[in-house]
Amino acid sequence: MNMTKVCGDGGIASGGGRFGPIKTWTKLVPFTLALLLAATHLLGQVGASIPNWTVPPYTASRAGGGLTTMADFTPPRAFIAVSPCRVVDTRGANGPYGGPALPPNFARTFDIDDGPCGIPAGTEAYSLNFGAIVPPADGFLTAFPTGSPQPGVSQLNFLAGKVVANSAIVPTGVNGAIDVLVNVGTHIYIDINGYFSDIPGQQVNNFVVSNNTPFPGATIFGTTANSGYGVRGYSQSAGLDGAGVFGSYGFMSLQENYNPAGVRGQGASYGVVGISPNEGVTGGLVNLSGFERSFGILGFNTGALASQAYGVYSGGNTGASGTKQFVEPHPTDSTKVIRYISLEGPEAGTYFRGKGKFDRGTARIPVPEDFRMVTDEEGLTVQITPIGGMASVGVLKADLNEIVVQSSRNLEFYYLVNGVRRTFKNLTPIGEGTEFMPRDANSRIPEYLSEGQKQLLIRNGTYRPDGTVNIETARRNGWDRVWAERERPQPATSPE
Repeated sequence: MNMTKVCGDGGIASGGGRFGPIKTWTKLVPFTLALLLAATHLLGQVGASIPNWTVPPYTASRAGGGLTTMADFTPPRAFIAVSPCRVVDTRGANGPYGGPALPPNFARTFDIDDGPCGIPAGTEAYSLNFGAIVPPADGFLTAFPTGSPQPGVSQLNFLAGKVVANSAIVPTGVNGAIDVLVNVGTHIYIDINGYFSDIPGQQVNNFVVSNNTPFPGATIFGTTANSGYGVRGYSQSAGLDGAGVFGSYGFMSLQENYNPAGVRGQGASYGVVGISPNEGVTGGLVNLSGFERSFGILGFNTGALASQAYGVYSGGNTGASGTKQFVEPHPTDSTKVIRYISLEGPEAGTYFRGKGKFDRGTARIPVPEDFRMVTDEEGLTVQITPIGGMASVGVLKADLNEIVVQSSRNLEFYYLVNGVRRTFKNLTPIGEGTEFMPRDANSRIPEYLSEGQKQLLIRNGTYRPDGTVNIETARRNGWDRVWAERERPQPATSPE
């Protein structure tokens, strides 16, 4: 048990005590009021420290085994821990979270999520510790959601002249408030060490922490049977640390196999959808009629700076087995588009081009500053095309400061200057790679490849003509050992 000290008062009363066993209710409110600790009596005095109480980190259905604190009657909720904090102490000055002492048989409302402990609005239940401080007589305390009927159960049975405490999960009521009632007037305190929520910015609705199938090894496996989210991430913080969902596998790992993916997206239409909501994107990105084309990753960027921002940005190299295309609308036929394919080659080429004129047989071509910044000094090439007639031309000088060309006639000319990107000038087109390694021995040749690419993979022995994996090649390359390592069971971890 985490023995975090809390500025509490006294101890834990025996569960039920002389007032009978403590119960939970399941019909009067939408959530189950669950008692977490059997109460024990602590012979102490006001001001003594109390241990932090244990709260289940998640709930699971009884059919699935594990904890059943709340889930038999409510959807699963995750517990969000906070530093133990005192919300209410009626010995303090009169106020919404202080005095006076609670009178007998009159419910007092406490707005927990608007209190001094910084609990966010929208929570669905609180993990609380209730303490009765030296009551004048034996009695009980009951807590319940504001706006709900008073239940016929108690959360704390206390003894005259003692400091007695007990812990419970209490569902939230109107505006996140709870009502507390005692049958004997007494001072009380209320401590909180966390809450349950389904607000995306706080925690995920309908998720199960699991290391079981269908996805062994998952730290969090999200699933939902309704139209909601299995896992949804939300962050209001800027920068790399503000990700709603951040997935990481190893370091600089490039694997085709799905299992080690930091974030995996899979769907009949979109695997991963990225949206930049500048200037308010309200919808229309996905065609719900089902006629939208399928994308592995669909990235959007909208707004005034769309031309200077990214729908999809890669911090390193971007690879593709197909061509790299840009798409323009057809100007007269709404059923067609125009696709242009990026020029491809064995280098990271740079270029600039334009038009000039020879004067007394010579012309100077200025080098743009942006070209100079990114291009290596070695490997420049210059092409000159005379306009209006034939001429003999030559290059007298070519560097990153100036291009000087010469001609036998004073004509206009077109020029094209090519270079190589300085930071990638040593790229080697042929190298080791696992991009086309099958995911496992039962894989089939990928359907997204062109027919020509499929024939190349059959020719080099990766797949057989029927599309199945060539096991001999897999053994020779050590792929079978990689597959075996991936399938090795991971150590089971306790949800506690």
